[in-house]
Amino acid sequence: MSEWLARNNPHMENLRLYCKGVLEDEDLGALYAEYEDDIKSVQYDEVMALVNWMVSCGDYDMETIKDALNRIINIFSNQLDKDVFNLCRHVPQFISILSDENIAITEHMDSIKELLKTHSKAPEGSAESDRSRRELIEKLEELAAIEKHYIKKENILFPYVEKYIPEYRCIGVMWSIHDDVRQGIKSLIGILSEPTMDSIKFNRSIGRLFFDIYGLIFREDYVLLPMAAQKIPEDVFTEIVSQCPEIGYSFIKTPDVKTTSKKEASVPEGTVNLETGSLSANELITMLNTLPVDITYVDADDRVRYFSSPEERIFPRSKAIIGRTVQNCHPPESVHIVNDVVERLKSGKKNVESFWIQMGGKFILIQYFALRDKDGKYIGTIEVSQDVTGIRALTGEKRLLDFQ
Repeated sequence: MSEWLARNNPHMENLRLYCKGVLEDEDLGALYAEYEDDIKSVQYDEVMALVNWMVSCGDYDMETIKDALNRIINIFSNQLDKDVFNLCRHVPQFISILSDENIAITEHMDSIKELLKTHSKAPEGSAESDRSRRELIEKLEELAAIEKHYIKKENILFPYVEKYIPEYRCIGVMWSIHDDVRQGIKSLIGILSEPTMDSIKFNRSIGRLFFDIYGLIFREDYVLLPMAAQKIPEDVFTEIVSQCPEIGYSFIKTPDVKTTSKKEASVPEGTVNLETGSLSANELITMLNTLPVDITYVDADDRVRYFSSPEERIFPRSKAIIGRTVQNCHPPESVHIVNDVVERLKSGKKNVESFWIQMGGKFILIQYFALRDKDGKYIGTIEVSQDVTGIRALTGEKRLLDFQ
């Protein structure tokens, strides 16, 4: 017996069976006829639950789910295409920002449509064709601003959806389509930049990009955003929206974000408050020592206060230098250079100074970063040294998805 039947909900079980049939390439017409009444009464929260089932059941890979979901949402869209936000107690500012961005993204896509019409009429190889290709490249490069919209979803909204909505797994499908859009934009710019453009490949790619972007907008406006507006507590949205300015906005003017005074986050006993999280002393020490860099901290009085202990050090360090002035840690001949570097960082003339040397067959990058508190007051410098020999030799790409 499935989880849907276990909840004594025949309507949801019928919708699940419909989705299962689409996932397994059964006859769409026959499926629709069998489950028409349930399809015509589907609600946005039920769609979220259905996608959650598709992902969590483990029977289907992501590409299969995305392909089936495109067809399912297309069928459900007539029922869902209404003012779903009327069902919400009110529309939080964060939700309005994402909704407004979707309107602006649609307008930008419409401008690309107009260019495509012009491009399709221009003879291949003509001045008109070359000009429209350049204009399309420019519009697609501008479209890359959609990244800020997706980042706000991935890094701000999605964590709260996971926290407050049990049927949250649809966000994994969305994230995958975000990546499809990102890659689609890059691919199209590459196709348009070729001396001889592959028209068949271009038409297929631009069609897919439009399909993905419009599909995401629909799923946000008629499923994800109203569900979030209903399920995430009102007071939490103040915290959510206050994170927007750091990321920025896509195709809209910067809104006047409403925030309240920041609450002091509770920190578990025995941990260090790092503002964006808390770690135990052991976790913090292990993290710093695991980084493949030498880190040395010199305070505002030029005294060495800390150095990390990575497995493979670049420059020797001993605990005896703690409390020693940085000037005394260098030979007399180079002290004036040390003083110049520190003075530039202290004064604000520079925020970082970089040097590089070759040593023992390795290429070593040495950087000094000024540390300033929230008020801009200088509180010290960190020296970061790293063997970048392997980094300099990297070519091409190795993506996370390439991992085996």
